[in-house]
Amino acid sequence: MPFTQLLPEVCRMGKYQLDGKKENVPFCSKKHGRHPTLLPGIFTVFCQHGVCYEYQIMKSMESPNIPFTFLRTKFKVAPEAVIYDNACNLHAYCLNIDPAFFARTQFALDALHWFNHIDCSMGYESKLYPKFKSVNTQSVEQNNSKLKSLLSNMTPQNFHACLRFFQLNCNREITVHN
Repeated sequence: MPFTQLLPEVCRMGKYQLDGKKENVPFCSKKHGRHPTLLPGIFTVFCQHGVCYEYQIMKSMESPNIPFTFLRTKFKVAPEAVIYDNACNLHAYCLNIDPAFFARTQFALDALHWFNHIDCSMGYESKLYPKFKSVNTQSVEQNNSKLKSLLSNMTPQNFHACLRFFQLNCNREITVHN
């Protein structure tokens, strides 16, 4: 599916021992499943200031491989922190696939999704960390909320064009006001 990227690819995906081997052993589960009539979704990446750096309209349900691939191909050094709605499972996935690269990365759940996680370590609750107090951990969900009304009235091609304009306009507004 179409995607837009603002960050250049700095390295290619490597070959990993676990490539092609899939174990469905969830580290944590969520209380609520997906809505059966919704599309798989949009994977978006925002910086701490609320600027959208990349989005991808997904063909199938989101898996930890989507954010893993983004992180592994866009950064020469792993980011200090990753706030994500499924950070607990992403963390386990990243450490299983490439532990050296992610050894110093902290993974945390965004504030909206924390309450939906069952058996999740308190270490993933972003509100517990002072360094995340000034970060809007819900920027992805706020962005998605604005997009819901657009999605239902457009073809996939028109939605992609509109999404690109929408993200660029939102980024412009943030950079103008900051």
